[in-house]
Amino acid sequence: MNKTVIKNLINAAALLVAVAGGLGMLYCLPFLFSFNMVDVVGAGLPFVAGAILVGSGLIAFAINNRRE
Repeated sequence: MNKTVIKNLINAAALLVAVAGGLGMLYCLPFLFSFNMVDVVGAGLPFVAGAILVGSGLIAFAINNRRE
């Protein structure tokens, strides 16, 4: 395969992972402000997972596009 095709595929996957993590964080955000402790605890783990996905997606995008 061509090197640019692989690079574009990795860029698309990294941005897709970052967007999916951001959407997951937005979905869990209203439950973090609930008065029910079960909702807060239940939304905390997916929110942290979304933050990890956003961070790792952006890091992968940055590493893939650095100058060599």
